[in-house]
Amino acid sequence: MKFLKNVIQKIVLFFASGKAEAALNLAAGLVPRALTIVREIAALVPNRTDQEIAAAFEKFAVPAAAQYLAAPQSHRGYVLLDLATQVLAAQVPGVATNILNTAVQFAVTGMKA
Repeated sequence: MKFLKNVIQKIVLFFASGKAEAALNLAAGLVPRALTIVREIAALVPNRTDQEIAAAFEKFAVPAAAQYLAAPQSHRGYVLLDLATQVLAAQVPGVATNILNTAVQFAVTGMKA
């Protein structure tokens, strides 16, 4: 129980420290770029077929499309999220992947809202 209490305390301190706010502000600032990418990918892969996904990877010059196409059909959304994250990472080098993922997820959520 003490371990769990310590973990919760560390989480509370993290969110109170300003680090979480800075990370979320950075992610929020990237959402307009991410939204452009997410919209373009959505237009390229309306049916999430192998051909559409391969073409999207090719358009953005992201290698290893075959590796991603080996993923089960139920994981294609994750594949496309990763593609969007990789494209965004190329536009803003040096930003942590978790921040980029957050920006892409915000963009997807905003687009579907």
